[in-house]
Amino acid sequence: MKLNIKVFGLLAMLFAFPVQASDLQKCKAQNQDSFEACERLASSGNPDGQFGLGLFLLEGNGVKQDYQKSFELMHKASMQGHAAAQFQVGQAYVNGQGVKRNFEEAYAWFLVAKENGNSTASQGIQFMESKNLINPARMNAITQRANDIYSSTSDQKGFKYDENESSQQISGLAEYCDTVMPTVDGIITYKRYGKSQSEARQLMIGMTDERAIKMMNGVINWVWNTNVPISEMSGYFKNRCLEQSEEVIFIFP
Repeated sequence: MKLNIKVFGLLAMLFAFPVQASDLQKCKAQNQDSFEACERLASSGNPDGQFGLGLFLLEGNGVKQDYQKSFELMHKASMQGHAAAQFQVGQAYVNGQGVKRNFEEAYAWFLVAKENGNSTASQGIQFMESKNLINPARMNAITQRANDIYSSTSDQKGFKYDENESSQQISGLAEYCDTVMPTVDGIITYKRYGKSQSEARQLMIGMTDERAIKMMNGVINWVWNTNVPISEMSGYFKNRCLEQSEEVIFIFP
């Protein structure tokens, strides 16, 4: 049922009225009293207001549907760390609503939204994987894109990368294999408890080193595609590491 809201010109109204104390609560309600409240909040740069107004324009709920303006508002809220808006940006890229359809960009935004606590983003990721919308060979680039998005947003709620953390100095192959095994074992544990590949890839959000991202994606792909029994994976992988086997060459710098 469409809400009966009097429509004013958005551009004319953007800076017409100051924000009122009750605007946030009204905007979140998404009812007949919400539109102008969302509009006032959005005009002040409030991400909840941008998200709420974006929903009205996305759904055409009492206003003229405008995918492009909705996307612009959702993107602004997303860059302020609004997880629900980040999910909607991903949805827009999946559906081509207000922006050119781009499955890789959608997947990256879903990863970011999930990292910031949006549970619905998992469904978006699973849908894309179930429909084979993402080329596995492109996962390194997509993960890097997700990290680029994440690092450029404010109010990050997930992983915080410590840029001052120094790199470990490795003196030999055996020590290197010992160093990487905790990471490998962690990913194997995800597989053991029935987690999805996309959930394991959440471990990479916040990473900035392209070689580390490549290694992590390689391990994840290996764990989910190898025929080695889960109970034997850890020992098998370490042996392949010590042999510098082509099977696990992706872990080497």
